[in-house]
Amino acid sequence: HYFIQSNLSKMKEENIFKQYSLMITSTDIMFQRIAESLASTASSAAAARDKADGFNLCLSEYAARESKVIQGELVDYCECLKAVEDRRQLTLETIIEKLKPACDRWKAICAEAQVSLKTLCTARDKEAKSLKALEKTKVKEGSKKAQQVAQDVAAKQTEVANKTEEIVALMRQFQTQKLNDYKSILSSYSQIQMVYHSRSLEFYTRAFQDILDIQADEYVETVLNETCPGVPLSHSVPNNMNSSNTSVDQLNVTK
Repeated sequence: HYFIQSNLSKMKEENIFKQYSLMITSTDIMFQRIAESLASTASSAAAARDKADGFNLCLSEYAARESKVIQGELVDYCECLKAVEDRRQLTLETIIEKLKPACDRWKAICAEAQVSLKTLCTARDKEAKSLKALEKTKVKEGSKKAQQVAQDVAAKQTEVANKTEEIVALMRQFQTQKLNDYKSILSSYSQIQMVYHSRSLEFYTRAFQDILDIQADEYVETVLNETCPGVPLSHSVPNNMNSSNTSVDQLNVTK
């Protein structure tokens, strides 16, 4: 607002409309790009959801063929992954439903602001030209006509100042509305994403615990007993199996 008021007097009259018109145009472009990005994100997420569903289906089919010793953990693991994807889908739908219309409406707001700005600037320029014409009027000093011209000049100066204030008020209202909507859109986006990621973390933590709960010794014994019942089992593990064993800690997934 200080920038608008302090620089308005420095602008040439013919550039007032141009400068503020560019500000409105850039705002229109900004909101339209945000809306397009939201739509693009939803499209990309839909493709990612398809791939995630394929991965989950693969795990589900594997879990159905596995021993009951670990079947419960694997099934719950798959349910957790599906819950994350369901939340992701709901999150995107919420973002598109709430935020994209808020961006789209700015095309009409900017168009209306351009019309109002042009009307005010045209009126101000008209008054300014009249003022210049009066100031150039040559009259005899002290005459009645000189007094009338002086009064007309003062009146025109007031009208020009009033029109200038109207332009400032219009741009102040426009910039305030733009900033408020911008903050609302970004804060809503952040809140929606925070809820999604907090819930996703809960599901991923549960899925991680499901895998940790699987006991290798119990699983191996059960599978071998189910496969070859009555055959004595040795608890020794071949050396080549030990050398290729990789634990979760060795993967350093958090790094």
